[in-house]
Amino acid sequence: MVSHHGDTRPCPRHQRGQAIVLIAIMLAVVVGMAALAIDGARAYALRRDLQAAIDSAALAAGDSLQQTSSYPTAEAAATTNFAMNLRLYSAPACAPAYNTPGAGPLTVTCTYSDGTVLTQVVSALGPAGSSFTLTGTRSLVLEFARILTNGATPKVSAIAGGGVNNLLYQPTLAALSQAGCGGASGSAITVSGTGTLSVYGDLVSSGAVSIARSTQVTGDAYARCQSSIGGLATLCYPSGKNPPCSFPDVAGVTRSGYHYVDPQYPPPSVVGGPQVKPTDNVVLLPGTYAADPAFRTGKCYFLSAGVYQWSGGYTNNGAFVSNELRPPDEPSTTDNTKLAKQQFWNYDGLNCEGSFQLDTKGGTALRRGIWAIEITSVRSDPFNGVNYKRESAPSICRTIDVDPGQVIQLQLSNVPGATSYNVYAALPNNGCSGPFGLAGNVLAQGPVQNDDTSGCPFGSQNGHGNGNGNNGNNCSLGGEDVILDTTLLGGGFAPNALAPPGAIGSYPPASETDPLGKKLANQNPNRAAPPGGDRANENQCDTVAGALTLCPDEITPGAVVSYIPSGGCLNDTSTGDNIIFGGYQYNWMVLYEPGTANPPANTCSNLMGAASDSAFIGLIYTPAASVTVQKAASITTDEMGGMIANTIAFTGQLPSVIGDPVEYGPIPQASRLTS
Repeated sequence: MVSHHGDTRPCPRHQRGQAIVLIAIMLAVVVGMAALAIDGARAYALRRDLQAAIDSAALAAGDSLQQTSSYPTAEAAATTNFAMNLRLYSAPACAPAYNTPGAGPLTVTCTYSDGTVLTQVVSALGPAGSSFTLTGTRSLVLEFARILTNGATPKVSAIAGGGVNNLLYQPTLAALSQAGCGGASGSAITVSGTGTLSVYGDLVSSGAVSIARSTQVTGDAYARCQSSIGGLATLCYPSGKNPPCSFPDVAGVTRSGYHYVDPQYPPPSVVGGPQVKPTDNVVLLPGTYAADPAFRTGKCYFLSAGVYQWSGGYTNNGAFVSNELRPPDEPSTTDNTKLAKQQFWNYDGLNCEGSFQLDTKGGTALRRGIWAIEITSVRSDPFNGVNYKRESAPSICRTIDVDPGQVIQLQLSNVPGATSYNVYAALPNNGCSGPFGLAGNVLAQGPVQNDDTSGCPFGSQNGHGNGNGNNGNNCSLGGEDVILDTTLLGGGFAPNALAPPGAIGSYPPASETDPLGKKLANQNPNRAAPPGGDRANENQCDTVAGALTLCPDEITPGAVVSYIPSGGCLNDTSTGDNIIFGGYQYNWMVLYEPGTANPPANTCSNLMGAASDSAFIGLIYTPAASVTVQKAASITTDEMGGMIANTIAFTGQLPSVIGDPVEYGPIPQASRLTS
């Protein structure tokens, strides 16, 4: 009988077992998906960790190179950092050994015991700095995905590029204006006048560069809308020689398309209250000057360390202004018994340089014979509550023949900024070749007076044309008169090379170096390990605790910043001179005018001129304002930390060499990832 409730016929034989096949197929898909999910996640995590390690290693290499200037040390730092981040605890085998790259890149491959490989490609690019291209490779041990492969072990890789010390980020000349590009009129950088402009470092412009006179750049040139710049020659870096260049010299190039961005440096903090307009007092104090100082002809002014806010602008109509501490009677750099042809504080015919003379008189007898004497100027300048001692290079050496029953009389006229003087003596008959040892300190004393009728003590009268006589009589700055007897030069006195600076018997600071030109004053001593080197001016470095240290470091004692807010302007005419240095604590800024990042922006037209020789040792930063340099002597030739302005123009006699941003510019940019 056939049921009417459904078909009870059996399934065809050929359909049996299909479910097993489907299940098998689905199982393979599930396992594959699990493999992708689990091993894919593991691969992603490994790739992420590897990329983080390789990025960190590239940054570590650049950071190490910046601190040590050693490529092998930097390469080792990259290897150590890479291993630390991947928890690789065994030392790798590296071939070839860490080394310094040459004209071509250096490739170092390091293999760890687990098979992880780090490859470093290191290049020295001249003005473009140094690059580290790092590749990390590591095997991924598969779990579920192993059944989907032929047994091979896949590798995961990551790559990163790091760079450091590219002068592009610390240019000597940088113009922010886009004038001359994109249809805009004008030029961001203009060079005219006479002579040849030579720039050490990079020239960078966000607008057009217009050159009417010969211009040379020891570095790279960047002009955003120009593939070439007429009249511009790029030289070998760092030597300044003409191409072709032999390594380690690297030829500079001209590049287009780069838009330089304002680094947006913050304004310096003004510490100090309102100050009155300068008159006859030589020593000025930091703070806020509401009125333009309008420095007058025939005056000399010493700037104490700190920030000077010139709210009404800064005009120099014929004075000599500086924060340099110099000795009386500066000597020739080749003969310390002869005066230098140009005394620093006698620029422009002023008589502020200071001097000293020796004589004998009866007293507590000294050792008989010919004594030799040198003098240094001394002062202290505060920063953040710490007093930092400054001591100038030595003066000329003078000798005096002391007979039985005699002592030495020292008559000294004051030097701008000196608050005391160290006296160094060489024992009888050793002469001016020394050695010299510290005998004692002489204070600059006397009240401030408004005229020079009573001998004009220290800090009183300014530039009255009387000269700075040897003993302070009829002088412009006053003087001191002291006796050098057995109290200072007794039987126990002797120069001591091991005595620290300031201790009795200690050796004097280093001597001044050659002037940059025939009619210029001597340069300060170069940087050196203490107690050598400069102890007074732009080449001096101290720790935050006030101890002498090797440059660069936190503090440059005596540093000054001129801060001109909106409403004021720099107006250095061709009748006066300024020699002013900044310092590390102010990011080496020596002139600051706010830009649009720190409103209200100063958009004035700054003029930089000079009567004889002016020097702005540090960074000139006027991102919203223009700067016109109208005379070669208005910027020191080899000690400028750079200039960043909206537009820059050179007219008249061109400076021979501009720029030393490596030593006197802002703190270099840190290592950065480039790829």
